[in-house]
Amino acid sequence: MSRIGICHFRVGETDGVSLEIDKWRAALEALGHTVYLCAGRAGGAEAFLIPELSLDHPEVEKIRKNACHSFTDYPSEEHLHAHIEALAARIERGLRHFVEVYDIDLLIVENIWSLSPHLPATLALWRTVRDLRLPAIAHHHDFYWEKEDYRGPTCSLVRRLLAEYFPPRDPRIVHVVINRLAQAELAKRGIPAVVVPNVLDFSTSPKLDEFNQDLRERLGLSPRDVVLLQSTRVVRRKGIELAVDLAAELSQPGFQGALARRAREHGASGPARVVLLLTNLVEDPPYWEQLKERIARRGVEVRLATGQVACCRREQAGHKIYSFWDTYPFADLMTYPSLQEGWGNQFLEGIWAKLPVASFEYPVFKTDIAPVGFKYVSLGDVVQTDGDGLRRLPPEVLRRAAREAAELLASPARYREVVEHNYQLAKRHLSLAKLQQLLQGVVSQTVAQGGGIAKGS
Repeated sequence: MSRIGICHFRVGETDGVSLEIDKWRAALEALGHTVYLCAGRAGGAEAFLIPELSLDHPEVEKIRKNACHSFTDYPSEEHLHAHIEALAARIERGLRHFVEVYDIDLLIVENIWSLSPHLPATLALWRTVRDLRLPAIAHHHDFYWEKEDYRGPTCSLVRRLLAEYFPPRDPRIVHVVINRLAQAELAKRGIPAVVVPNVLDFSTSPKLDEFNQDLRERLGLSPRDVVLLQSTRVVRRKGIELAVDLAAELSQPGFQGALARRAREHGASGPARVVLLLTNLVEDPPYWEQLKERIARRGVEVRLATGQVACCRREQAGHKIYSFWDTYPFADLMTYPSLQEGWGNQFLEGIWAKLPVASFEYPVFKTDIAPVGFKYVSLGDVVQTDGDGLRRLPPEVLRRAAREAAELLASPARYREVVEHNYQLAKRHLSLAKLQQLLQGVVSQTVAQGGGIAKGS
């Protein structure tokens, strides 16, 4: 078995890469490997820290700003290059120490060779792998050319580094991507890649218990409310205005009978009300202001629970803070209107929680998720743009989606059939057990391509 190091800008936090690192670590350890983490910031995890690996490090921020946005703080490219090299050398010393202390014989590099916000880390990791002859897995979640913030290099030096190291080409490195579109894009660049999708642990499930049983009341939800759960962060590419429009359409009088039947499942009687529940962070305040205007104009009931919901349960100033997972048992349907995703973690979470999902069919959804055979309420794959930059669905698509959602909510038997079908599919194809199977092959391939485990100076 191998002693494996996983390296990223940060670990032990709630960002998508940190969460996937946790899953990979669990799967690798279940296969008998020993795993150690190395990062610039550790959150709640135990890790070997190299502070200069963090994206928040002031020198890293300065280099990133001048490399990707505005070249203003260096008199020449040579001075920028000298700073990159100096910081890379410090990071490399830390990486070599990490490899030595934990006797690492295989390195997993998380997103550092695919995004471009940290040029010194990219060089340091590449040189460590090259000079120590370490087999490496490059785990790419997304690429700089997919990100508006990073696709515009400011000078020829940065363009050269992007061409050479994002990602690097070396026979010892096995490249892993999370979707088929990324695999095809790397193939165009002459780099073969293995697809390992994001997964979930289906040995657990969301539950009502003593801690969360009062959550509905604490969020101002009544038993007659039919709750649409939007669990993504509040950022523009999540397309949350489409969920607002779906909630508004479902609130039309013609759907009241269907909603009332669903409310009776909660033990309520009388008129039902659609409520859109937002549980994650507002990371784009200007977008949130636009959303509030859309919400008010459409007359939609919305609850923003970010002050009461976080990654983990805790008591704070005498009040409960619930986990994200605590909200799922109180939802009736998940909305997933994202316009662009590298995968579809929230879609998978909805299936894990046995909720039907209303999803926009963004490109990766169509290539990697829909072919699995899931049943879902389609929000189509086309949007129109309003004058304020917000999106909307074609009217006929919105009406059809609302009708399909209402039919599901009104029929307990159909509801159960759909969520159970999806759950069993996901458990078979996108579980930790499946991840273990895929990683067993990837680790074997990496060791073979690297000529076996070989460290040397």
